[in-house]
Amino acid sequence: MTKDINAYEVVCRTCRKKFSVQLFDSHEKNLFVAAKKDWYCDECKKAYFKKQTSALSKTHQDIGFAELEGTEKMISWAETIRAELINKVNYLNQSLTFSDAAEKEISDKAFEQLFNQWQAEKNAKWWIDNRKMTVRDISSQIAKFAEKIRQNHAHP
Repeated sequence: MTKDINAYEVVCRTCRKKFSVQLFDSHEKNLFVAAKKDWYCDECKKAYFKKQTSALSKTHQDIGFAELEGTEKMISWAETIRAELINKVNYLNQSLTFSDAAEKEISDKAFEQLFNQWQAEKNAKWWIDNRKMTVRDISSQIAKFAEKIRQNHAHP
């Protein structure tokens, strides 16, 4: 048996514009949800996400990252992903301990190389494609950069 689909009139919390939504539960539950939930019209949602994306983009550009290229939706999603990945890198960097200053210097250079690589990445699709990157994945990349740095110091 399929549930009834009912349309309910709600009011945008931001602009107070009335619009219709479809809800799929019982009429009593739908009435409760329609009355209690904060509703936002499409225009207000778009404005909110555009503002959030613009703020993230400015923050990333301030720390040397390229402005992203792609559709508006892709850029919005990619900026959020990029912020999460940057936070993962910073978390990893802050959680490391070193046996000596030389190891810390190699690690710092490896993190710098990773950031240099990421800062040049302009394609929003790249960030979206790499959204599932874990701290472990980042750690593996850092280890590869560190190993190359060690090899370059051993064979000048």
